[in-house]
Amino acid sequence: MAIAVCVLFAAAAFQTNQRLLVALKSQKEATAASMMVQERMEKFRGLSYSNIGDKSYVNTNVIQVKTTSEAVLGNLSETITVSGYMNTGGGIGNYPSDGSRANQWVRNSTYPSGNQTDTNTSLATDNDLLKVDILLTWTSANGRTRTRDLASVFGKGNIGP
Repeated sequence: MAIAVCVLFAAAAFQTNQRLLVALKSQKEATAASMMVQERMEKFRGLSYSNIGDKSYVNTNVIQVKTTSEAVLGNLSETITVSGYMNTGGGIGNYPSDGSRANQWVRNSTYPSGNQTDTNTSLATDNDLLKVDILLTWTSANGRTRTRDLASVFGKGNIGP
């Protein structure tokens, strides 16, 4: 009887330990994802307004540059959208429901350097404000699909290097 109790206790301890390790890994992933979206947004905050609206510049200097915290995220998919937020006439748009176009990239295991899925070459000239949306999706250690997103609006007074 004592051996059965010891075996049961050991099995419960190992199962508890396994659940704890998965929970710790999930928390590490959530922290890494939060750091990743912050790192991306800080990159945008350092750019000038015209560079944020320039698809080639963003592609080369943001999309194709990996972040320092993304390595722990399994099956990562990153979507970055730069859209007009207030046009030069003062109208506030809501991409994509207002019919406008944006610069949008998806970076994942299929496209590790990013794939542009939508293009607008006149974002900086047609808008007084630009909105940057960053969406991360990954598969967590426990098999759940997790997301993190962050958005920010930039105006023409945004001064970069």
